[in-house]
Amino acid sequence: MAGPLSGVRVLDLSRLLPGPYCTMLLADLGAEVIKIEDPDQGDYIRWLPPYIDGVGAKFLALNRNKRSATLNLKTDAGREIFLNLLPRYDVVVESFRPGVMDKLGIGYSTAAGIKPGIIYCSLTGYGQNGPYADRAGHDINYIATSGLLAMTGVKDGLPVLPGIPIGDMSGALFAALGILAALMESRGTGRGRHVDISLSDSAFAMLPMNLADYTAGLKEQERGKNDLNGGNPCYGVYETADSKFVCLGAIEPKFFKKFCALAGKSELEVLHHGTGNDREKLEAELTALFKTRSAAEWIDLLEGADVCFGPVKSFAEALDDPQIRARGLAFEVPTGKGGVMPQMGAPFKMSDDAHSAPPGFGEHTSILLAEAGVPAESIDKLRSEGVIK
Repeated sequence: MAGPLSGVRVLDLSRLLPGPYCTMLLADLGAEVIKIEDPDQGDYIRWLPPYIDGVGAKFLALNRNKRSATLNLKTDAGREIFLNLLPRYDVVVESFRPGVMDKLGIGYSTAAGIKPGIIYCSLTGYGQNGPYADRAGHDINYIATSGLLAMTGVKDGLPVLPGIPIGDMSGALFAALGILAALMESRGTGRGRHVDISLSDSAFAMLPMNLADYTAGLKEQERGKNDLNGGNPCYGVYETADSKFVCLGAIEPKFFKKFCALAGKSELEVLHHGTGNDREKLEAELTALFKTRSAAEWIDLLEGADVCFGPVKSFAEALDDPQIRARGLAFEVPTGKGGVMPQMGAPFKMSDDAHSAPPGFGEHTSILLAEAGVPAESIDKLRSEGVIK
């Protein structure tokens, strides 16, 4: 596949969401990504419902433009094949707990000894060191540890889970960024890198403005009480007369002034910079005001009026949004079994893009074995020993 990363070769040992999303972004940019899957179950997101053409829909959504080969890395033969492949590849991505790759005999130090310029990215919950390094976790644990979860939700209520796994997704993005930076360095110096990505770190790294506020003296980072999480009535979500929701983001005075004029409530302008009781009064006024019109009526009044306003859309509505369509963020990719499925496009725009179907389980194993120098007559033996499938 053509693209700015054309010629970059990636061995992807990761599973589930963060690693596969990272490597799909690299594949979208033109990298050749080989997905190495365990012969017993592969990337088990393949088998999780719901299904499209008999394959887990989430697997299909995260693995376009890749190839798949099965390889049992717990066997001597599997390790040998993997190590024989390393000189031909630029990047390894793995998502096992710290120390697992070393125990398998294919950790970074071993890989760097074979190819000093290798970029070796490890995606883990808490990173390669620290007191939490060996802990099990999921996104809820990572965003809780980072302080992010405590800020999410309404005033004086329970913390509310975000609509997406922020630690997982931000970790995938930071991993891709780290890999690209290391590749640039390697191209100039021949030096490799171990890129250590923690999903908990990644969630924490999304909070630079919160740290700035805290350092400047705003010690209470409370949910529903800061400017961008519900504490400022000019930056909030409101219910309309028909029980739908709209959002207002008129933090700047010029936007709020225009909103007030269009809504026939210019007297509210003086409350824009208020605190304490003024904020409570403004919130009550806006809550009552938005319930005087339906969502459609508010859209007719404010959409395109340069006041930072919009409807709160469902996912189905967003998928059909004309801006999303115009940006090419939703397109169809073949499933590999004769069907097609909608996919989420990457937000970077380069040029005309082409996408291939997500790979079948072990579909390209024979190609990878040939590249590793495995004789054709040995393939049946490897299969019978469970090294491949």
